[in-house]
Amino acid sequence: MDYTSSDLLNKINDGEHIKGKEVFNALMNDRVLSELGAKKVEIARSLLPSSEIPHSEIVLDKAKDISQEDIEDEKAPE
Repeated sequence: MDYTSSDLLNKINDGEHIKGKEVFNALMNDRVLSELGAKKVEIARSLLPSSEIPHSEIVLDKAKDISQEDIEDEKAPE
């Protein structure tokens, strides 16, 4: 299930600390996996000269970056 920081705060405010821990772990897991994926791309790019990276791969990476930014913007508290 996708959680937001509001879900975490609600669980803490309601005194549901065990469920709050589950929400926190889910939020951190999503963030860690996202950062790990970005680091993998960064390392892979450093191994290949830019002239060897196919154009379609660059376009796909940019699309993923934009999509990830949109998702993060949606999750940001207003």
